[in-house]
Amino acid sequence: MPKISIIIPVYNAAPYLEDCLQSISNQSFTDFEILAINDGSTDSSLNILSQYQKKEERLKIFSQKNKGVSAARNLGLENGSGEFVTFVDADDWLHSETLRAYVIALREENVDIVISQFLQKRNNFFKQDSNIQIFDRKEIEQKIFPKFIESDAYNSVCNKLYRKELIKMANAQFPMDVRIAEDAQFNHQVFSWAQKITEIDFQTYFYREVEGSATRNVVKNDYLQSNVAIYHIDFQKYFGASISESEIVKLKNKRFLKSIIALIYIYFNPKNQFSLKQRFSKIKEIVENDLVVKIFSDHTLKQNLGRYDLAIFKAIQSKNILKLYLYTLYSYYRNS
Repeated sequence: MPKISIIIPVYNAAPYLEDCLQSISNQSFTDFEILAINDGSTDSSLNILSQYQKKEERLKIFSQKNKGVSAARNLGLENGSGEFVTFVDADDWLHSETLRAYVIALREENVDIVISQFLQKRNNFFKQDSNIQIFDRKEIEQKIFPKFIESDAYNSVCNKLYRKELIKMANAQFPMDVRIAEDAQFNHQVFSWAQKITEIDFQTYFYREVEGSATRNVVKNDYLQSNVAIYHIDFQKYFGASISESEIVKLKNKRFLKSIIALIYIYFNPKNQFSLKQRFSKIKEIVENDLVVKIFSDHTLKQNLGRYDLAIFKAIQSKNILKLYLYTLYSYYRNS
C-alpha cells in the first residue's frame, strides 16, 4: 500500500484547524503523514498544532514567515516522503473514507492522478464499488485539457491525489509570482505529464464556506483583473501540442464571457457590501475594460446563450449599465 503525504498550509486558521486535523486522524486508511506548514500565523494556530502533535505522531510541523499558500505547499512538497501527495486547506475537512477511496482507485495500474468530488454534507455514504472513470493519455488531451481552459472544473488541488514521481518529472511547483489561479497553474504542469488518470464519483472533500467570506471577498478582491489575468495564462505552453491555438482562443473566450456575466451579477447583488454608487462604478469599469470590449464584440459568442445571458451580453456590448442593473436585480429577486 502506498504512503500518502497530506500537506496543509496553515495561516490564522485557529477556529477550524482542529476539526480539519481530526478529520485526517480519523481516516480508515492509516498509512499517511501530515505536513502542516505554519505560514506565519499570528493567532493560536501554531499552539493548536503543537498540542495536537502530542496525540498524533504522524503530524509534522514546519514554520516559515508569511509567504503565502504557494510557498507553504512547496515547502510541504520538499519535505514529504509519501509515494502520493494530496492537499487540504486548514479550514476544510475530509470524509473519513477519503484516503481509502483514493487507494482503491489506485488498484488500476500506473495511475498518476486520482480525482474525486466535493462533499455537500458530512454523512456521504461510502460505496466500495464507486464508479471509476479511466483516462489514458489520449483521453486526457481530448477531454481534460479543454476543461482547464474553459472552466474551473478541474482547478482545485484539494480533491486530487498525485503520484509524487509525476510532480518531480514535471518539475512542478506552485507559482510564487501570482496571486490567482495557483492551483490551476500547478495542475497545468502535472496534468501535462500524466499518462493515466482516474476519476471517482465519491465525494471526499468538504470546502467550508466561512460565514461572511463571500461578501468580504467581493470587496477585497479585484475579480475583473483576476479574470483578465486568467485569460492571459499561457495555456499553449502546456496544452499546445494537443490543442490548436485557435481552439484554445475559443475556449478562453467562452470562459471569459461566462465569468464576466457572472461578475456583473456578483457586483450588483444587493447582499454585497458595496454602496449603489460603488456597484455602478465597478460595472462601468467592467464594460469599459479593453478585453471585455474585445470579447463581447464577437457576435458568434451569442450563440446558445439563454435569454438572461443574451440580454446581459447585449447590455455589456452597448455599455448600458442601467439595463445591467435592472436585469440583475430582477434575476436576484426572482431566484431568491
